[in-house]
Amino acid sequence: MFFLDVQGTLISDLDKSLIKGAKELIDFLNTKNLPYIVITNNTKKLDFLKDLRQKGLEIKKDAYIDPFCVLNRVLKPCKVAAFGANEFLCSLEKLDFELNFTSPDALLIASYDDFKFQDFASMIELAKKGIKFIFMHETSIYKKDNRLYPGVGSILAMLKNAVSLEYEVVGKPSKAFYQEALKLLRKQNPKADFRDLTILSDDFKGDLFQAKELGMKTLLVLSGKLSDTKGINTHLLDGVYPSVLEFLRELRCQI
Repeated sequence: MFFLDVQGTLISDLDKSLIKGAKELIDFLNTKNLPYIVITNNTKKLDFLKDLRQKGLEIKKDAYIDPFCVLNRVLKPCKVAAFGANEFLCSLEKLDFELNFTSPDALLIASYDDFKFQDFASMIELAKKGIKFIFMHETSIYKKDNRLYPGVGSILAMLKNAVSLEYEVVGKPSKAFYQEALKLLRKQNPKADFRDLTILSDDFKGDLFQAKELGMKTLLVLSGKLSDTKGINTHLLDGVYPSVLEFLRELRCQI
C-alpha cells in the first residue's frame, strides 16, 4: 500500500510535465490492484485531480487527497482572511468562503511567491485578536523555476516566533492529513494501517519525517527539491531513488 506525492515525484517542478515512470507506476498499481492514495499539497485548483488525469495519470476514484479535502472537514464556509496565490483565493470563493480582511472568522495561509511584509504584519495583527489560523500545509520549502522558496511551514515558524497564535494544519505533513488519507485508503483495504504503508516523496522534511514518526516506510526520490541526500538523516529513510522510474523497476521485480 502506498502514499504517492505529486510535485517533484510524479510531475516535474520545472514544467509540470510527467516525470518519466510516473504514468507507468500508476498503471502498474492499477493493474496489480495495489492500494494507493495520491497525496498532494495543491492549494490552487479544486479540479487538480482532473489535471493529473489529463496528463495521463489514470488515478482511481477515491485515490486522491489534497488540503481542500481536509479543509471542508475542519472549517465550514465563513468569512476568512486568506493569503496566497489568486488561484487559491478564487478556489475558496468557489467553496463559498467570503474573503474578509477586517473581521474574519478564520485566517488561511497557502503558498505564494510574492508575500510582502505588509501581509505578515496583517497576519500578526489578526493573531493578536485571537483569530484562528489554518495553514493549508506545512511544507518548509517548495521549488519553482528551478529555485527554492520558503513554504507555508516556514511562514508558520516565523509567525510562531513573532506572536502567540492558535492554528491547525490541514495539509502535509500534519497528522490530520495523513489520517484522512488513511481513511480514504481503507476504502480499498479496510485493514490498512500506517505501519503497512510506504510513502514515496521528494520532500524529506515536509513529507517523510512525519510519515516515519507515524510508522510508515519512507522512500525518497531525488527528482524534485533534492538532488542528493546531503544534510539528511538517511537512517530515517528506507530507500532512495533517482526517480519513480527506478522505484517502479524494483517494484516490478518484487510483485
